[in-house]
Amino acid sequence: MSTALRDEDSGAPDAAAPPAARHRRTFTGALSRRLWYDRSVRTQLLGTFVVINLVAGFAAAVIVIYNGQRAIEAELAASVDVAERFVRGTVAWLARDTSRTLGLDDLAVRLRHPRHVRILVIDADGRTVSPPPGDDADDAAGPAQDAAAPAWFQALVQVDNLRRDVPVVVGGQHVGTIVVVGQAADEITEIWQDASGLALLALILNATVFAVLYVALGRVLHPLTSLAGGLRALEQGRLAHRLRRPAVRELADIAGRFNALADSIAAARTDNARLNRHLVTVQDDERRQIAMELHDELGPCLFGLKANVASIDRLARELPTDAAQRIHERVASIGTITDRMRVLNRDLLGRLRPMALGHVPLADAIASLVADFEGKVPDRGITFETGRVAHSYGNGVDLTVFRCVQEGITNAARHAGAARIAVTLAEQAAEPRHADDATTALLLLSVRDDGHGIAPDARPGLGWRGMEERVRALGGRLTLVREPDGGTRLDVAIPIEAADTMETMEKDNATAGDGIGSSEHGRR
Repeated sequence: MSTALRDEDSGAPDAAAPPAARHRRTFTGALSRRLWYDRSVRTQLLGTFVVINLVAGFAAAVIVIYNGQRAIEAELAASVDVAERFVRGTVAWLARDTSRTLGLDDLAVRLRHPRHVRILVIDADGRTVSPPPGDDADDAAGPAQDAAAPAWFQALVQVDNLRRDVPVVVGGQHVGTIVVVGQAADEITEIWQDASGLALLALILNATVFAVLYVALGRVLHPLTSLAGGLRALEQGRLAHRLRRPAVRELADIAGRFNALADSIAAARTDNARLNRHLVTVQDDERRQIAMELHDELGPCLFGLKANVASIDRLARELPTDAAQRIHERVASIGTITDRMRVLNRDLLGRLRPMALGHVPLADAIASLVADFEGKVPDRGITFETGRVAHSYGNGVDLTVFRCVQEGITNAARHAGAARIAVTLAEQAAEPRHADDATTALLLLSVRDDGHGIAPDARPGLGWRGMEERVRALGGRLTLVREPDGGTRLDVAIPIEAADTMETMEKDNATAGDGIGSSEHGRR
């Protein structure tokens, strides 16, 4: 019984159920089952690898941004300090140079932009004094601008700019201001270039590792997939399926154990089939023996009892009238009881074993059974068609086929309300299911009717169960299905071993000259 059925019947939670079963009724459980439990082992392992790499990549990005911000702040502070000392020194040197008059244009030309620093010369009116066109500092900004980091990366690692103002005083008069501004764009660009290069290298390495793992896991897990396919084959009854031994030692041992298990199951199945067939044969032999004893012993006794009763009745006529009348009444009662016993004995013999089986071909015995049903239910149209059928397939198979036809016609006439019943019997070649299987053919029986079919809530009766047990004991299968256009079809397939086929073929050859192997029996 499944876990779901146990939960519905008892109402108690199943703590031993797997995670996928415990969380099946929850949204989280359904989502986890869809994303994880329903996936293959390869997908789960590769998914875990991808998740780990994504987490590691995110952590690395956080570390790069944090360390980049600290490095940019330190670099800007150092660069601004150096640039400020440089500007003050330049202004002081030009102020001591008495050969020229200090001008802001001269400062704009001489003050180049150091690394990570932007130097602006502003006059007393607040206007920026630009260097002449063609200045190499402006030309150098082009490549740096082309290689600038994306805006989203700049927003992540952006730090506040540093600014220092250096006044320019000439002759005690304030003529302008030199502004030193620390800019992080260059440093951010360098960090972006380093980080993007490492990210590209990590992406290539991870893609390579992912591809290698995909191939390696496929080769490693392929034996497990083959094992699952092998188990599925065993479940379907294909016991001849075997697994190839993989190169991995542990998996090779599993494959070897599977093949040994398949061999054991095939051998056990063969032994069980032979044992079941032997049990059916023994039961049928016992019933036949009992039927013969009833026929040979009880039949003559009943006949003798009937004869003696008739003799007593004749002798009673010579007695006085009153005594003769009383004896005649007793004799009539005994005769009635004797006739009843003869009918019961004949019915019992028919139930134990039809007397025709073993004496006439199987097809003729079935035809005789169909003819008997036609006499009992003349308003039903019963047909019987046969293909290639041997003289006999042994007591067990012959009696099983006979009982299935008997039960099938009885159910169709009594319960299905059928007007037409068709019975077919034929032998068909079959391929052995495994190495030790001696089956060479299947004996196929079909009983079809045009009745109202099987009720959805119908339960199998004793007759159905008896048929099924006999057919399964012989290694066959029995199915009862509702036809799409109405009616019911009973199908029986019984495997025939080679030894039985050879024996029955010899019987066919022996009786072929008698003209009893007809292909069609019964009226249409």
